[in-house]
Amino acid sequence: MRGRFALVLLCASVVAVFLILRFSPYPELDAYVSRSYGLVINDRNGVTLRVVPAGDGVKREWAGLEKIPAGAVQVLIRAEDRRFYVHPGVDLIAIAGSAYRNIRSGKVVSGASTITMQLARLVRPHGKGLKGKILEASDALRLEARLSKKNILELWLNGIPFGSNIEGLPAMTRARFGRPVAQLDDVRSALLAAAPRRPALYDPALNREAAVREALILSRRLKLAFTEAELWNAAGEAAPLGDRNTVLDRAPFHAPHFTERLLNTGEIAPSPVIRTTLDLGLQEYAEKLLQYELASLADNRVSNGAILVVENSTGAVRVYAGSLSWFDDEHSGKIDGVRIRNQPGSCLKPFLYALALDQGFSPADILPDIPSVFGGSEAYIPSNFNRRFNGPVRFRVALASSLNIPAVYLLERLGVRAFEEYLVSLGFDSIASRMGGHGAGLALGNAEVSLEELVRAFSAFPRGGLPASLVFIEEGGGSSNTNTVQINDSNTTRAMSPYAAWLIADMLSDRGSRFTGFGPAPALATEFPAMFKTGTANQYQHIWALGATRRFTVGVWMGNFSGDTVIGRTGSSIPARIASQLLAALEEREGQGRPPGGEEAGGSLPAGIEEREICSLSGMRAGPYCPGKLREWFRPAFSRGAVRDGADDGQQRYCSWHRGRETVYPREYRAWLAERRRAGRTEADGGLSGGAYIRLPVEGAVFYLDPSQRGDAQAIRIEAAGFGAEGFVYVDGALAGRLNSAGVFVLPLTRGRHQAFIEDDYGARAGVRFEVR
Repeated sequence: MRGRFALVLLCASVVAVFLILRFSPYPELDAYVSRSYGLVINDRNGVTLRVVPAGDGVKREWAGLEKIPAGAVQVLIRAEDRRFYVHPGVDLIAIAGSAYRNIRSGKVVSGASTITMQLARLVRPHGKGLKGKILEASDALRLEARLSKKNILELWLNGIPFGSNIEGLPAMTRARFGRPVAQLDDVRSALLAAAPRRPALYDPALNREAAVREALILSRRLKLAFTEAELWNAAGEAAPLGDRNTVLDRAPFHAPHFTERLLNTGEIAPSPVIRTTLDLGLQEYAEKLLQYELASLADNRVSNGAILVVENSTGAVRVYAGSLSWFDDEHSGKIDGVRIRNQPGSCLKPFLYALALDQGFSPADILPDIPSVFGGSEAYIPSNFNRRFNGPVRFRVALASSLNIPAVYLLERLGVRAFEEYLVSLGFDSIASRMGGHGAGLALGNAEVSLEELVRAFSAFPRGGLPASLVFIEEGGGSSNTNTVQINDSNTTRAMSPYAAWLIADMLSDRGSRFTGFGPAPALATEFPAMFKTGTANQYQHIWALGATRRFTVGVWMGNFSGDTVIGRTGSSIPARIASQLLAALEEREGQGRPPGGEEAGGSLPAGIEEREICSLSGMRAGPYCPGKLREWFRPAFSRGAVRDGADDGQQRYCSWHRGRETVYPREYRAWLAERRRAGRTEADGGLSGGAYIRLPVEGAVFYLDPSQRGDAQAIRIEAAGFGAEGFVYVDGALAGRLNSAGVFVLPLTRGRHQAFIEDDYGARAGVRFEVR
């Protein structure tokens, strides 16, 4: 009876002890389990871009037991606690053996801490001595009562202190061998298994000889059969020493501007690993292209650059290079060139021409490329990149060749405010911040915008008029919001029609129309359909290139972050080469299995567009006397040619410029014809008093003397039409001279308000007032 009672009492005591161990408060364990781990940021293919330390600054990664190779786990278990799976947290056999060896030696030569006891010490550190060991054993029993062996092993492997601010086998593997723990082999496991005992001595990056010696002893004790040569080879791969004998961490640090941008979104879920949209292989290729091109521009003060590549269908960011080098402090390498704002030059022109198409212009409309003065109270006198004037130019050619004067002419007719609002609707927040503060120079890109804004808006052309929203994280890759992280600070809608988007893409893909401004342009001559637009800011401080295929959009900026004036002349063909090469690589990698040549950059032809034959000079419907004919796309209901020529239902009138063997231009081209010695005449030739007028300067214009130039070397162009051969020019009542045969007179500038008038022998007379400041 007493024996049965004693047995019941023993069982009850065991159960009570177990319940106390399992359910008694253990706040230290709760805190340990919930502590933060580093964030592993991978590219779309699972290649690690960067590992962000835990919240306390410690390099600590989490890897589930299933992610750690079984061989590596077994090496560490056998090295630390070979009876781990059979003892209850305290190994009495190991304690007895350790006590025997210590007594025989007369000093402490071995311990008996189990893996569970080591974890207990990590969860709640104890003091040294017998009391500390008793508390450690007690906590080990509590851990065994609360957690499974798998959980205990997992927590221990992810928390082993290796020194050098590194905790856990995953973080140590990454720091020392530059690889994820899933790629840890048994030889390297043996090296790392020896390190925690004396990290300062056995860390293979700090003392390879001692680390190899200790790992060899461990290998022989565990009968792992590793050779000394194998261990030396593995130790040789450990992170090398840098300046002042500091260890150079082998943990990856790729695309830092991209990862910094991602970390600052606040949309990352509490996940140990996230999979981003970036393609590291493509990123590294883009960085090499940028490095190569910038090396040739070092003497020009072009010291930095940025590249952004977006997949059009999803908005996924495939390349994000914010500068030449994150570590180049001399050239402010930590500044994100994708987001910084600079003047884009001609890169805004495609959006201006798209607005014009949606406002009723047609690709065959004629735009004047002749000396012109624009603006209201202050005169604005643009010129082309090549300092030449091309006379009447078709809308398509003006955009493809990036001619400046036609662009400003368009902006004058559409209105600066309308263009500002259009850019804002496409996602240009930089324009919104200065709404109403731009002038006619906006057509030529004198506003400051970011590469990101340009790429997003440019993607609208291959996307049927809708700009892409940038996506940083792949679906299901670790976002706390939806399945992706979208970087879209602008509320964009479809401001651009599919018709305008397709037609602009077609124009910017047209090599023939590009020839007037760029010649053969080999950098833009791809073997696949692609559209391009380049830009150069004033003084060549910033050079840009935008490129797109049906599947991808690329943007490249090159310049400097300091605002220093560039030395010499640089060209936008340099970033254009990068954009072209990147698109070629993308099409080769992503376009496998698709039809040869690829799909047109703008996609399929929108409904309601028809093709017509036109005169290559006048842009009107080709007539019987037109020597040059070509075909152009039209949307009949919105053809301005119909309005201009008085036709109905979008049917253009036949060309009125070619009359038999004679070519008759509108009268504003008189000076251009005469100065270029081109065949033909203008409508207003002949000195009829009712048709004479002064084309330049415009009434009320204000000009400014350039303080950097000699005053007597500065002049304005007076250009008139409709006067006879003897057109006399009077300024402030005094005879100043005569018009030349082109109807032009060059007047030296003097400060003050002036009045000029012209008259001829036929009685034709016209005047204009202007001011010089």
